[in-house]
Amino acid sequence: MAAELSLAAQIRVHGAGPLKPTPERHGKAPPDVTIAQMMDSLNSYMEKRLGLRKCDDDIQWKYNIKPSEDRLWTLPDMKKAWGKTQQMSASSRRDGWSVILCKQIRQHLHNCETQRLKREIIAEKTKVKSLSSLLQEEKKEKEKLLAESQKWLNLISIQLQPKDYGEDTPTAEPVTKDSTPKTTASAKVRLAPVVIKHRRTEVEVQSEEEFEEDGQRRTRTVTKKVKRYIPCKTYQPATPEQIDKWSKDLPDVYKQPRKSWQVLERLRKIYTLHPLDAAMILNLNLRDSDQKKLNESVETMVGESQDNIDTGWEAVRTFLCELKRAEINWAKITACMQKVGESVAEYEERFTQIWLEHAGLNDGDDLSKDTGMPLKTAFMNGLKPEISKALKVRYDDWDGVGTAFNQVVDWSARIERTQDAKLRALQSNALRYKKTGPEHKDLKGRRHDLNKTRGGHCYYCHKQGHWSKECKIRLRDQSENDNDLDRKFQQLTEEQKRTLLKAVEPQEN
Repeated sequence: MAAELSLAAQIRVHGAGPLKPTPERHGKAPPDVTIAQMMDSLNSYMEKRLGLRKCDDDIQWKYNIKPSEDRLWTLPDMKKAWGKTQQMSASSRRDGWSVILCKQIRQHLHNCETQRLKREIIAEKTKVKSLSSLLQEEKKEKEKLLAESQKWLNLISIQLQPKDYGEDTPTAEPVTKDSTPKTTASAKVRLAPVVIKHRRTEVEVQSEEEFEEDGQRRTRTVTKKVKRYIPCKTYQPATPEQIDKWSKDLPDVYKQPRKSWQVLERLRKIYTLHPLDAAMILNLNLRDSDQKKLNESVETMVGESQDNIDTGWEAVRTFLCELKRAEINWAKITACMQKVGESVAEYEERFTQIWLEHAGLNDGDDLSKDTGMPLKTAFMNGLKPEISKALKVRYDDWDGVGTAFNQVVDWSARIERTQDAKLRALQSNALRYKKTGPEHKDLKGRRHDLNKTRGGHCYYCHKQGHWSKECKIRLRDQSENDNDLDRKFQQLTEEQKRTLLKAVEPQEN
């Protein structure tokens, strides 16, 4: 113990004199000693006892270690030196190497901690900067909203001014964002206009941040949720008078639900209706239980913000399709025939409506791509005989598996157009034959006698001053006869027309 105290007394600290030994048995902290002084004293002792400076030079020379300006090693160099140390036996040399490695590792850890703190400080500064920019954006958006609100108040105050309107004055147009005050004469009703409102909503924003992995600095993308004001579409509801009028024009919902859906879809396209407006129109014709079911379905699909317009209309369509049970009545389907004067397009629309109602379908799906034989066969049997026969001859694959229903309808319309063109050509030929018939030839035979007439005497009206070929009365009567003949021809059936035209064609040749 005395030897250790004498040795400690001989160690000097830079600028501080020798440390005084402690008189007590278990030691006592010398007064006025700092951590830096203790570390310097221990470093001096270890350099003398273990030759740390020489060990440091040996390690750097042996493993080609190039320290930095702060005399720090890289992590791979420290790992190589540590591996060599583990293979050495217990000696003063291993002690020196271990002390040097401990010093380098502690300095490396201190450097990593310092860099981490710097990165955190930079990240905090970036976060504060982004928050300040967000606050500035929110401030600008609030100012913009205040300006728009003031504009709305001005427009509403203008419309609420008292005016002397008559009984037949049209309803005032609802206020929209870009609307301007209009006079009573030019005012028009615009139902459910689209109004854009700003709502505070969470939005995902992506940003990049740096991190260290395996001693290397890398960058990664981080997604954060930020609240911002986003424009949302809203709709103004229809007036009670309009709801009442449309509900009266609606067909029986329980007997013709699909036709009711077609009427509502047409109103939606014309007036930009909201699904809740459709529910109000249907509620006036529904039972209490069905009203509750429809309202719950539409409100759930539309959502609290009422922005899911398409899903709301889909809920209305599903409700109407499920309102009437699937019915199978082939008698009504087979009784659907193309009428006289009805085009293929009109017949196809009427046939599709009957098929959806009486073919056992629960949903009004699109039938255009259906390739089933029952649908195509029923449609073909209802066509006019001349169109059906021509289609089966010209397009023999109409009943094929790959032929869709819309293709059969297109072929039928094409044949109808071709037959109409031929019929018009036959009508024009018949009119030309009528003008070149025996009566017209008799007029040509009397031309010689007419030319011999002196003084311009007309043999048709028996008046002087013009020839019979220039007689206005004869031309008028001839025009009336042509119109009367054409009218009688149009009143004939298709079969009678074809029989008459076939009888006329050989005489023309």
